[in-house]
Amino acid sequence: MNSKKHQELVRQIEAYGLKNKLKDLAKKTERRRPFRHLPKQFSKGILIGQVAVVPRKSDGTRYTYVIADMVQAKILYNDINLKQTAIIVAHHIADGKSLPDRIISLDTQFASAIFDITNAKRMVKLARKHKNEAQEEIHLDKLEQAHALADSFKGQIMSWFKDTFST
Repeated sequence: MNSKKHQELVRQIEAYGLKNKLKDLAKKTERRRPFRHLPKQFSKGILIGQVAVVPRKSDGTRYTYVIADMVQAKILYNDINLKQTAIIVAHHIADGKSLPDRIISLDTQFASAIFDITNAKRMVKLARKHKNEAQEEIHLDKLEQAHALADSFKGQIMSWFKDTFST
């Protein structure tokens, strides 16, 4: 009897031309939620499929993220700077999709800007110690530029993250 109901349902789907409509609906759903794997929190980080995103202490209060294949016990990426970048990359790996090279590049540029911020702060401190106002002004300007760059790169990554995961 279930077989008859199933055949009747298939006949109705074909008769009303719903086959293509259902296929289109499935594609729209996939575009809204582009990843199959849901993240799971575990003691050391986030698990997405068989890919783990694990934070690692970097400088002071900063963390970098390691992306590892938990089945093969292999580190795939060692120094991702923003959690959002790590999550996007991990989702792409877990779903077997090609990696978004642009976001990895933005993450690297963000790290470079953070390095410039740290260096400029050190140089401002040194200029103040030597009471060299001209040098201090130069390094304060560099500090401001580095902050603006870091904010720009992080903003682009955050925008990508929101676009990727918003419904």
